[in-house]
Amino acid sequence: MSTLERLAALLHREFQLAPGALVPEATLETLEIDSLRMIEILFCIEDEFGVKAPEDAAALRERVRTLGDLAAYIDTLPPAPRPGP
Repeated sequence: MSTLERLAALLHREFQLAPGALVPEATLETLEIDSLRMIEILFCIEDEFGVKAPEDAAALRERVRTLGDLAAYIDTLPPAPRPGP
């Protein structure tokens, strides 16, 4: 399953977004993803993908305009640190 497919499934499951609207060219604005919602989504992305997202969601919104942009961004994130023994 691609990052985009996993992201779409996550957004549908956790945020009840319509599957038909979750296409690569869908803008965050048309999906009604504001700064607060983006923070919630980033927490879910960290859990789902095992990555560490940056703390600055506002700066991310400047970089990421579409669902496809967000999927591509996820692919660049470093793995989350694993808890030590």
